[in-house]
Amino acid sequence: MPVSVVVLLVVLAVSAVGTVLVVRRERRQPSSYRSRWAAEMAEWHALPTEVQAAHDEAALHAGEAAEIAAARVSGLPRP
Repeated sequence: MPVSVVVLLVVLAVSAVGTVLVVRRERRQPSSYRSRWAAEMAEWHALPTEVQAAHDEAALHAGEAAEIAAARVSGLPRP
């Protein structure tokens, strides 16, 4: 058997094993956006209301600070 045929068979075997391993891992821990979003929402709903409110306030303040910083850089008047 020529060497190129052996190399081709080894490459096909390695790719088959790799595919099986990736599919098994994906079935155990899906990486899709939907499953991550569902997990994040479940964590969010498990938080106390006060923590959620504090997080919302921090996000609003960070957005406002980013707008002010962008206005300073561009030379526009502050909102």
